[in-house]
Amino acid sequence: MSTIISVPLSNQLQFAFLGMRRVFEIRERPSRMYSWSAMVTSLWLTELPWNFLGSGLFFLCWFFTVGFDNDRAGFTYLMMGVVFPMYYTMNGMSFGPCGRITVHLKGQF
Repeated sequence: MSTIISVPLSNQLQFAFLGMRRVFEIRERPSRMYSWSAMVTSLWLTELPWNFLGSGLFFLCWFFTVGFDNDRAGFTYLMMGVVFPMYYTMNGMSFGPCGRITVHLKGQF
């Protein structure tokens, strides 16, 4: 279920990321104030708190309403509330040079 949700979440992140990448290529790369990896890392780190919050709410609604046993709640939260947001955030930032190509590529993965 979560992997199906990751594609629209990545698409929401991607268009803001492409705009920031355009700004970097036009303004920041020629001035050499900071590198591409610093920009991607800062964008990734600013997205993570909101993604953790949203995934935590998703976990609470999903895990306890279904009625799973509580002995696996910690590992499940680690996967759904921590690893999953990192996965779809990096997925949204990593594919394709433009928005249209990326949307078509994500349908394949």
